[in-house]
Amino acid sequence: MAELHENKPKQKKAPEYKRLIAIHAGKPKGGLDECLEVDPEKVRRLSLSELELEKAAETHGKQIVRFTQRNMLRVYPKGIRVDSSNYNPMIAWLHGAQMVAFNMQGCDKHLWLMHGMFKGNGQCGYVKKPDFLLNTNEIFDPEVKHSEKTILKVTVYLGEGWYYDFDHTHFDSYSPPDFYVKVGIAGVPADKQMTKSKIVEDSWVPSWNQEFEFHLTMPQLALLRIKVHEYDMSKTDDFAGQTCLPVSEIRSGIRAVPLMDKKGDKYNNVKLLMRFEFTNPS
Repeated sequence: MAELHENKPKQKKAPEYKRLIAIHAGKPKGGLDECLEVDPEKVRRLSLSELELEKAAETHGKQIVRFTQRNMLRVYPKGIRVDSSNYNPMIAWLHGAQMVAFNMQGCDKHLWLMHGMFKGNGQCGYVKKPDFLLNTNEIFDPEVKHSEKTILKVTVYLGEGWYYDFDHTHFDSYSPPDFYVKVGIAGVPADKQMTKSKIVEDSWVPSWNQEFEFHLTMPQLALLRIKVHEYDMSKTDDFAGQTCLPVSEIRSGIRAVPLMDKKGDKYNNVKLLMRFEFTNPS
């Protein structure tokens, strides 16, 4: 048996192919500067917890972006998230991380951001990094406020479908619901914003007819957040639907926007009638 094993021909692998599929992982023994060192001859994979990334981003933001231009960065939730909650993925995406791990059991706003990010590119599961994160001549700094690129105007006309998708006593036992909408942006710090509509009382088909305006410096990384709640005077407002859309995929015009539940599953009938318009800064 030993003789047969010795005579077995060894498989030959082209070194070019091995370099393509094998990305070495691990952290160097030195400090953060050594971890983020870029070797033009090699590609590495670095893994950081969410807390490690937050601390590194405070002092080495541009170095992280430079590292991810050639190497792979994986970010994962801290181990004490036993409730399957999630961290803010925008920090990782703004620094060019390619692998941002989530607790998929959770149903929170940060998981909704992930759903929104990957609605881009036909929902195929892959979204290309913006060109400015790959520009080796001018390394992007997420903390620096850049000039405005575009203005997104969002008009929320009305909503419908709750009457058919919810029990008629789900929101209020004695009267129709009192809905309001929250519309905001997740992205670079300069673009982050959340606004709120008026409350429309006692209506299953609320009509808001309100416009919201967002001045965006990095629309390529911006996500439009939309949430509907039912106002409750005596306790926490009831959740009534949400969605998250990549701004880069939005086109001007009037749209019927379907809403999702907390898990990210689309309701059968709940939707908002909205208008989107992009204008140039003055």
